[in-house]
Amino acid sequence: MADYSLGYGGIGSGLDITGMVEQLVAADRKPADNRLNRIETQAKFKLSALGTVSSAFSTMETALKALKSATAFDVRTVKSGTDTVLGASVDSGAPNGLYDVEVVSLATANKWIANAPTAAGQTFGAGQLTLTVGGESLAIDIAEGATLQDVRGAINDAARSKGVQASVLTSNDGQYLSVASDKTGAANGITLAFASGGSDLQALAASLEERVPAADAEVRIDGLTVTASSNKITDAVPGLTLDLKTTGTSKVTVSTDTAAAGKLIQDFVTAYNAAITAINTATKYNADTDTPSALTGDAQMRSAAGQLRNLMGNLLGELSAQGLDAKTLGLQTKGYPSSDGTLVFDSSKFAAALTADPEKIRTAFTGDNGFAGRLQAAVGSYIGSDGAFTLRSNGLNAQIKDVATQRTALDARMEAVGNRYKAQFVALDSMISQMNTTSTALAQQLASLAAQTS
Repeated sequence: MADYSLGYGGIGSGLDITGMVEQLVAADRKPADNRLNRIETQAKFKLSALGTVSSAFSTMETALKALKSATAFDVRTVKSGTDTVLGASVDSGAPNGLYDVEVVSLATANKWIANAPTAAGQTFGAGQLTLTVGGESLAIDIAEGATLQDVRGAINDAARSKGVQASVLTSNDGQYLSVASDKTGAANGITLAFASGGSDLQALAASLEERVPAADAEVRIDGLTVTASSNKITDAVPGLTLDLKTTGTSKVTVSTDTAAAGKLIQDFVTAYNAAITAINTATKYNADTDTPSALTGDAQMRSAAGQLRNLMGNLLGELSAQGLDAKTLGLQTKGYPSSDGTLVFDSSKFAAALTADPEKIRTAFTGDNGFAGRLQAAVGSYIGSDGAFTLRSNGLNAQIKDVATQRTALDARMEAVGNRYKAQFVALDSMISQMNTTSTALAQQLASLAAQTS
């Protein structure tokens, strides 16, 4: 606000020039201020309501994108009839079915243990051992005077990166060298052989005895044999992983996860109802208080609500024509007496329909031409960088920005007006001061004349 203060009142007149100028400027400014405040308040009021509606539409579009996806109903659930025999997990898109699984044998990792003890403190002469790991040979150099622990360390230094580890086991009758692979499967077998050196090192290598053979897992799935180097079978049935635990039989059931699919529908229903509610709230009129909402009577809101309701009615009608009516699918608009355009969803009916004919449900809902795709196209026309709601929000923000620009111009104009008033009052004060001086001089002269006459 401009400062019109003189630092003192009118010298000649005694008038409060500062206060009078401020009051005159405020009176001149008030109509323009009222107009700009009204424009700004209305724009912000509409912008806030429009933002709420736009947010609800964005949430609905997100739900529709998930529902539209070709893999929307591919989530699977799996159950092993005998969990102690095997566990099972499944990826999206795995074929539904019941599989008879027999675990014939488990994959094992090769292990060798010496069949004769080594006395504590025994040392070995210099030499070399050959460790074969999956067909690859490694030379193990043994230094002169090496203990059994030193032999173990030499093996580990050379072969740990290949998945082989040696250890020294201690029992009541002495110490035993153990060499084991941490990789299961027949292809990962190991051997430790004498290459050169003394008879003591040769005897140590010869004493190793296979305790656990390197073997592949073997299972039969619906009578077909499958072998694998590990106890995790991943490529027998697409998307199905079997974790073998012990030999035995189990029935594995893969089915569509109706709960996950139902959640996709419920998320959409929740988002759709929130969008309808947001429009209703933004456009409602309170008859009791005679108070409109931010977008009461707004043509764009009426159009958006009408388009949603009409399209939803058409889509539900098409579903019904395909045999997916409300009784079958569990999806319908809320009926009398609370018919407000929102949807209701019965997940149990939907689960039954999905179990009975999953491909029919998939075709009806997914893809650009399905239920979700067509509804998403309509919703998308209102949001995004070129959406109708976005463009309108941009216009309202521009209007608010223009109000700020007009206020800046108004401040400059009112400062000029105030300075003009100030100049006029200062001139008036000067004139009154001069008149007061003249009046005083005349009064003195008249008094002097009166005294002479007397």
